[in-house]
Amino acid sequence: MSNLDIKKFAESLTRDRRTLEMFRYLVTNSYIRMIQYQNTASMDADRFENEIAAYAEHFCPVTTEDLDRFFETRKWPKKKPGLVIALFDGLRNQYDVMYPLLEKYGFCGWFFIPAFFIDIPSGKQLSYAQAHELADICADEYTDGRYALNWCEIQELSKHHEICCHTGSHAELQLNASPEMLQHEIVDAKRLIEQHIDRQVDVFSWKYGGEYNTSIRTHRYLEEAGYKFIVSSLKIEKIG
Repeated sequence: MSNLDIKKFAESLTRDRRTLEMFRYLVTNSYIRMIQYQNTASMDADRFENEIAAYAEHFCPVTTEDLDRFFETRKWPKKKPGLVIALFDGLRNQYDVMYPLLEKYGFCGWFFIPAFFIDIPSGKQLSYAQAHELADICADEYTDGRYALNWCEIQELSKHHEICCHTGSHAELQLNASPEMLQHEIVDAKRLIEQHIDRQVDVFSWKYGGEYNTSIRTHRYLEEAGYKFIVSSLKIEKIG
């Protein structure tokens, strides 16, 4: 890289906080990584198994307890780097396809649930998913019209995996969001999930992965709800 290029790069870091964060992420030891899935259709089950098997060979699973210790000590105690396997949008095929694979290879999945999607009647779930920009769904995959996880499946997942809140209705972080919207999408959504799984939900993520520090107004609601971590497109942040 020429001296001119270095100068331009340095200038870009001082102007753009996201570029600076990405640079810091790349040049420091990244002990925890994340891979994201959405629609895990059964037609791709063999590919998913190959991927999970490879992850299990090179990485170790991460739980929220691991994150607590990592943020407290700033040390990663395991021999392999950690990998968060994040499954977004609360889709039924994640239970049918990915859940057995995660169990087979001893990996902890992080299931990000748009809480209000789960209670949409089966015949209306496809149109709801389209209207709220959830993952592309193959309409032919399930003939009964249910594309979302149900609460029994989520409760089963919660025994060995992390259940996280992906807002209530797959909402995007809006800087001018009303207090009612923030209460509903952050606090009420968490309470609904907890009511069904009988355990605390510690992790939150906005649609499009908005960061914790993007809006100071949201801090109070995230903290009031009792979340410990927020997952964004760039990083995992500790709340509070």
